[in-house]
Amino acid sequence: MKYDIIIPIYNIEQELGKCLDSISCQTYGNFRAILVDDGSTDQSPFIAKSFAAKDSRFEYYRKENGGLSDARNYGIAKTSSAYILFVDGDDFLEEHTLCIIEQELSQHPVDVLEFNGWIVENGRKIGRVNRYYIDPGKIKSGKDYILDNVKARFLMPSVYLKAVRRSLIIEHRLYFAKGMLHEDELWTPKLYLLADTVKYIDSCLYNYVQREGSITHRADKTENVRHAKEIFYQLESYYRSLDLTRCQRNILTSYLARHMISVCRLSEKEGMTLRDRKFILRNARDVRSIGKMILSFLFPGHYQVLSEIVKKIIRY
Repeated sequence: MKYDIIIPIYNIEQELGKCLDSISCQTYGNFRAILVDDGSTDQSPFIAKSFAAKDSRFEYYRKENGGLSDARNYGIAKTSSAYILFVDGDDFLEEHTLCIIEQELSQHPVDVLEFNGWIVENGRKIGRVNRYYIDPGKIKSGKDYILDNVKARFLMPSVYLKAVRRSLIIEHRLYFAKGMLHEDELWTPKLYLLADTVKYIDSCLYNYVQREGSITHRADKTENVRHAKEIFYQLESYYRSLDLTRCQRNILTSYLARHMISVCRLSEKEGMTLRDRKFILRNARDVRSIGKMILSFLFPGHYQVLSEIVKKIIRY
């Protein structure tokens, strides 16, 4: 097989059929779908088993509940193909997703092929997942790819927008942090910095479904903020352990500082601690991060308003 598709499943009986149908109906068929049931208690196992029974490309596995990261890691252990894709069980693929990926990788076999996706809400495509990708079609080193995207504006960590060479994951033991929310934000920067070649194609191949009750849409963001902070601290340590120039390291850590400021504002309960302030102080090294730091430290109650005013001034 050329592609292994890992699909973590946990209590998504309403969405799972559409997800698996979208994989089964791919116009390119040389794939294996690894269905990892993470201890579901609804009808999801029945739906997944029915696909495995009627299509030999689908393999069903059940494990004790361990969370999304644990399910993905379990799926990685079952892979054997050249490339791995990750599809969340409540999302779905475009009909020609694998065909387009195969065309690209046959011409230029890269370590990571990145693509875009649609945001789907109430059955309608309401926009692209990422509006900030740069340099479509250009092959870069993983280091240049992450640095260029961070400098340009934004880094998209979502693993479901990538086809990744399996050997890169296995050789470097690039697994997901178990029990950690926002695990993509820790995993993806490491992936880029390990990859020799990365390429982005400007095609929306994935459908990211906005679902009420999902982890990313919780009203109480305290746990999300706590986990995001821990990821920033881990990435800071990781970046400082690498053979990077001071300029390269400053680009990456300034990005962390900006996001630390934003994340701390999502939860009054978690807030910004003294430790967080020290993190921001030692990592803010570019104009944007220093500006955000000054506003958040000196004018915390008016940060949002002042931030919008600064954006408008810069824009003009």
